[in-house]
Amino acid sequence: MEQEQPTGRPVRGRLARAIAIYTAIRLGIFAVITVGLMWVMPLIVALAFAVVLQLPLALLLFPRQRHELTATLAQAKAARTAERDRLRAALTGEAPPEL
Repeated sequence: MEQEQPTGRPVRGRLARAIAIYTAIRLGIFAVITVGLMWVMPLIVALAFAVVLQLPLALLLFPRQRHELTATLAQAKAARTAERDRLRAALTGEAPPEL
């Protein structure tokens, strides 16, 4: 059973979307840097530089997507924790914790 958000979208769907967007951004930056560096250095060296350079560039250029991913991960963790607590209470016969 998936937790519903106020927007009506399940947490898992939002999480998958946020991960896909941020991954696509990071891979796009990697590809652009690699192609740009291939003009001045061999491919393997360009790949190595692109791996190192894409992280700080993604942090600087796309903070909104990174914050969205972090917030969605926190929501998914809270939903998992609430579900685990509910199941644990049901198994022990206690009253479920208040949400």
